[in-house]
Amino acid sequence: MLGTDGVAAALAARLVGPAKLVAWLATIGSAVVCDDPASAQPLPDAGSVDELVVTARRLPELPEDVPIAITAVSGEALERLQATDMASLGKVAPSLVMVRTGAFTQPYLRGVGKRSTLGVENAVATYVDGVYLASSISALLDLRGIERVEIIDGPQGTLFGRNSIGGVIQVLTRDPQREESAEAELHVGSYGYVRGDGYLTGGSDRLAANLAVSLSRNGGYDANLFSGKSDQGEVGHSLVARSKVVWRPAEPVRVTLAADYQDIDQDFSQRPVSGFLPIGGPSVLDFRIGDQDASNRYRFRYGGASVRADAGIGDLTFMSLTAVRGMHAHYATDLDQGPRPLLSAEAVARQDQLSQELQLQSSASAPVRWVAGLYYIHIEEQYAPTRFDFGREYSAQRGGLVRQTLSDTGRVSSYAGYGQATVPIGERTRLTGGLRYTVENRSVRAQGERLFDNPPFVRPIPGLPLPEQEPFRSSRTFREVSWRLSLDRDLSDRVMGWLSASRGFQSGGWNLQSPQSPSFAPEGLVAYEAGLKYLDRSGRIRADASAFYYDYSDLQVSAFTPLGSVTTNAASAGIYGVDAQVTAQLAASTDVAFGAQLLEARFDSFPNATCTDYSPDAATPYAPVVCDVSGNRLPFAPRLKVNVAANHSISIGRNGAVLLSGALAFNSGYFSEADNVVRQAAFATLDLSAEWRPAPRGPSVRLWALNVTNSRYYDSLVTFPTTGVLQRPAAPRRLGVSIGYVF
Repeated sequence: MLGTDGVAAALAARLVGPAKLVAWLATIGSAVVCDDPASAQPLPDAGSVDELVVTARRLPELPEDVPIAITAVSGEALERLQATDMASLGKVAPSLVMVRTGAFTQPYLRGVGKRSTLGVENAVATYVDGVYLASSISALLDLRGIERVEIIDGPQGTLFGRNSIGGVIQVLTRDPQREESAEAELHVGSYGYVRGDGYLTGGSDRLAANLAVSLSRNGGYDANLFSGKSDQGEVGHSLVARSKVVWRPAEPVRVTLAADYQDIDQDFSQRPVSGFLPIGGPSVLDFRIGDQDASNRYRFRYGGASVRADAGIGDLTFMSLTAVRGMHAHYATDLDQGPRPLLSAEAVARQDQLSQELQLQSSASAPVRWVAGLYYIHIEEQYAPTRFDFGREYSAQRGGLVRQTLSDTGRVSSYAGYGQATVPIGERTRLTGGLRYTVENRSVRAQGERLFDNPPFVRPIPGLPLPEQEPFRSSRTFREVSWRLSLDRDLSDRVMGWLSASRGFQSGGWNLQSPQSPSFAPEGLVAYEAGLKYLDRSGRIRADASAFYYDYSDLQVSAFTPLGSVTTNAASAGIYGVDAQVTAQLAASTDVAFGAQLLEARFDSFPNATCTDYSPDAATPYAPVVCDVSGNRLPFAPRLKVNVAANHSISIGRNGAVLLSGALAFNSGYFSEADNVVRQAAFATLDLSAEWRPAPRGPSVRLWALNVTNSRYYDSLVTFPTTGVLQRPAAPRRLGVSIGYVF
């Protein structure tokens, strides 16, 4: 297998251009230019070459050699503009939209995604150092102390352990170095934002380790009139810790132990959407100011550990990856959005997973390059419990219902074998084929009760037994084949083109918020794509473009009902579009990047969708109804996304350099539900920073401004039946300074 040094050397051998080139680190598909050397040190010597390496095909490659649509962004580039969590990635990748529904973080790639919850996994899989994160709560990942993020479009089941129908977000953390070094950084900003980061690494050729720790807090952005506190969006604390130990007992063997932990305490207050009056009757209807009596506090704790062993067996490379992860969440929501106790919810969620992957890979220099693997994952998740509290007239309208409590557990055991091989056809053409077979068993167990203020005081939830009775049980097994076929060709020394077709699937199961509802069926997606990648002779300009069509069948769509979130299957949807990205070095000290996507994503057939009656004179406000949404746009699928970024380094002689950076992100807006009534309007954000770093080691100072235009947009948008339309406002304009030191 080629290492990073070997790949960079291969790039250097291929580039033909002026001897006085100043290298820049960027990747095709990145909406910001990544790892400009001037951001970390004074301007490099002329003639230096440095290149971001990606592992989208499970081996290190140069971006322009990968016949897949991919966005890669370095950790340093994300840190430069304070894009330090998963929600920020939508600002740097044109194909990605990141949203939250309460506790759950949900990525959408090219319009493919879903409202995940326990029992319903994200359509876009998230991996950290090769370990799949089953929990969409855990997908609220902090990105401090990482090496890079790769965002890969389209089904990826023939390469990654867990089948992914929409794509992959792959987070790679920093490897330890044998040279001892340390980093410390303090960040202070608007609204009481304070964050401290620390990083240590060191060791020897045989054993090296690192530790990254971050602790932060943030004050609220606006007030809750009922409590008198300015705690909207407050983060009481966020603790993040990551560590790696790399042991090389012998030359062909490498063992990596990794662990991570995250603890977040935050306010997740939601506000009414203009034009949709909530039932709670708040005294003010404002984008950010609220008037709520019930708690909106969220507390998440999650983490895990893994052991990875890599060994050379002749010309082959063997890899074993064993991982365990856990998640515990306790969160509460005021659903009526007012000062009266009408409807609130509280949940305790837990999830544990164990995964094992075995992989065998050919040599990077082999005529036929291939990878084959076996994958197993076991997931156990539960609501322990979920509780709804009803009061006053809202309770009276439901026959005196006071409280509903649901406790349920879901289990998943999935086995898969996968493989992919690339065969050369002549000197310039390569044919790639991949296959995956998955067997997945899902089961559910559930009980629940309702408490009333009139006899009988204890009654079962419709469709479920009482807690003291034998629980409801059900299980299903799914078997499915996924595949990939692609043809790529070097059209010239500078241009590579490819054609591909692939199929992904995601198993069916039960939404654990409504386990008594019928199980939803598996969904499948067949993706067709054609693309071009270009690298000019000097290495100053990179560009890629792709056109795609997705035939999406039986797609899993979740909507809220009085039972909770319910997942059903739409018959079919069609998605097509074009995305393009260009990065260019305009001068030795100036880089620019551009990314855009045009997307058309509509339901072809969905006659039995769960919609909402928004009529102001409806007998029951916001009552769920069944309607035909065929022809409507898919939720969270903007027609246009654009990302523009620029870096300019100013040399100040012996005092190093100042790097000026800016990133503009535009989103044309999207609907939040299948009925296409509630809509996020078009919005744009602008982030700026200026960093001074006199030397690779020593002090640094960075000034930053986020959402400079103070755009108003939502990071969560959902219609909740019988109560209203809820939105969580994204953060306003923020200013700050970061002071660091590298020892």
